[in-house]
Amino acid sequence: MNKITIGVIILAMCATLATADENTKVQEIAVPVNKCEAPTLSIAINDIECKAQSCQDTGVPSGGFAALAALASGQGNVKGIGTGVKSMLTNAIKESKCFKIVDLEQFEKMKKMLAATGQEVKPPKIDLIISGTISSVDVSKEGGAIAGGVIPIVGLFSKNTSKASIGVEFFTMNPSTLEMGDSKSFKADSEKSSWGFGGFGGAAGGGWSVTKNVALDNVIRDVVFSATNYITESYAKDKIVERPKLVAAQ
Repeated sequence: MNKITIGVIILAMCATLATADENTKVQEIAVPVNKCEAPTLSIAINDIECKAQSCQDTGVPSGGFAALAALASGQGNVKGIGTGVKSMLTNAIKESKCFKIVDLEQFEKMKKMLAATGQEVKPPKIDLIISGTISSVDVSKEGGAIAGGVIPIVGLFSKNTSKASIGVEFFTMNPSTLEMGDSKSFKADSEKSSWGFGGFGGAAGGGWSVTKNVALDNVIRDVVFSATNYITESYAKDKIVERPKLVAAQ
């Protein structure tokens, strides 16, 4: 192998590494949620339960060739996604500055910790509890067909195009009376986006990425932003000073 050939190979490798670094660079995003001049109610965000088939253990290969094939085709298990949706919703509501968020889990931890010193922590006042149920999650891949029992590991995932959709119902509850309040369902798919994230190809930092699938993160963000705006319009409308513009569906 001559020096010219070696030089070409090194340049090609450098270009590949530079491209990979660019594609994986964490990007900050402008969060399209309503903004308030001051918080109004105190809220607590309950667990987001996933009842979609994809979140269940049954029917998902546990290992070996079948598990890798399922992951490559987008059929991998997404159990635990509810925790990610809750975290992203919390971040979006914080970004709105429309509510005071009470973290009940942290309150219980601090209560036990300070009890050892004889200090008493007063329970926070909560005006509204927000809960949610994930009714559907679908992740699929196109291209890069697997055939003959052989998985082409090199370049497998880069050759496939991911698609995702999710359906989530959010509902509120009065903590004093335990009466159910508003309930609204939100759906999103990666082929069109209400907030312009359908073609978002980078990894978003700052708590806006909860899975290892860019397409799935995009639709979760879409649903969370829409839900946040609905909640702020319902319970803090008079305090809103800025509203995001809805982009044309992509």
